[in-house]
Amino acid sequence: MNQHNSVKDKIEIFFIKLKLKVQKFLKTKFGAYLWQFTSSALILAVAGCIGIFAAYAKTEGSAKTYAKEYFKYFMTHSWSLMYRATDLEDSEYINEETFAVIMENIVPEHGSDKYKFVDRGSDGKYQLIDVVYRETGSKDMQTMTLRMKKKDEKRLFILNQWEVCMSDEMIHNCTVTVPEYVSVNFDGVDLAKAPVKFNEGAGEKTYTIDKTIGGMHSVKLSTYGTIEVTEKFAWENSKSDYRIKSVEFPLSNETYDQCSNQAIDIIIGMYNGVLTNGGCEAVKEFFTREDTKAAVDTVFMQLMSQVNRTDGGTLLTMSFDSYNTEVFDYVPATSMAVKFTFDTTFSARDRREGMGGVREVYQATAKGEAAVHFVCNNGVWEPYTIDMNCFDFAKPAEQPAA
Repeated sequence: MNQHNSVKDKIEIFFIKLKLKVQKFLKTKFGAYLWQFTSSALILAVAGCIGIFAAYAKTEGSAKTYAKEYFKYFMTHSWSLMYRATDLEDSEYINEETFAVIMENIVPEHGSDKYKFVDRGSDGKYQLIDVVYRETGSKDMQTMTLRMKKKDEKRLFILNQWEVCMSDEMIHNCTVTVPEYVSVNFDGVDLAKAPVKFNEGAGEKTYTIDKTIGGMHSVKLSTYGTIEVTEKFAWENSKSDYRIKSVEFPLSNETYDQCSNQAIDIIIGMYNGVLTNGGCEAVKEFFTREDTKAAVDTVFMQLMSQVNRTDGGTLLTMSFDSYNTEVFDYVPATSMAVKFTFDTTFSARDRREGMGGVREVYQATAKGEAAVHFVCNNGVWEPYTIDMNCFDFAKPAEQPAA
């Protein structure tokens, strides 16, 4: 061998010699047997891998597998994942948020303790999968039919992908009718900017929902200063209408407290203004219109004449020992009144007896009441009128000695 052969030449010579030795070995009886066994095992292994992968592809790329995933999302309230497993496209009233609201109306709270999946085959357009399940704690079985549609794109180049077809469940041009003063939130969407038609004669307005999913829906209703009221209903067909059932919208605690506190300050302010000769300017600050301010002056003068009577009887001092408020004559978004009732300890000077004599000053207790009427003006509750008269501070009759 030439000592100056390169490393590359040495490697090539090594593999040539190895090849000759292998060929020589395979010509032996044992070598031929070993080659036949090894090649057969290799072919079987490759075929097995192909079979396993084909079975995997058939299972993992099946409509039933995707239906199982969808049902899992359904029972675990995984709304975002569930929405993405459908063919729905985002629009004004259909998106992940509204889809979650719709599902909350129908999905069992406690999951399912028994279920099975039945592949009914193709109807020519969809692969139909029935999910037969029982809600936890229930004895009744229910059936959910999923229409599975094959997607164009594949996973890992060969695995089919499926989605739940809900586009056929779309309904169109449905309406919600409410009183004019009511604000509506439909499936989580404020309808303030939705198409609306007013029926002034009936005092109503009707919103149009151009497209949504057939099934259970909900509206949250409110008006100025009220607690939100929720109603649920089903729409199965296009051009369905829902007319709200709520006729009462309870005042929110915030609005109740605000109006009650104003009524308290107004009534107490009127008595203090009369007894201290301080006037009623502070009370008039609660009123926004000039005509209502003028009405406060009228009530104040009337109260002043009742505290200082023509017969000489005069209310001198008073304290509000306890008091309470109560709303009455409430019309949502329109008007209401707050009744103010109180217990008082007072001192007064008795009326005149004849042309002279000393008028006695006495102390006693009494009960009184007054009311402040409110109107809703551009969404703001504000006092409108005061309805009050001075409580009866006449001297109590003397009790006969025992």
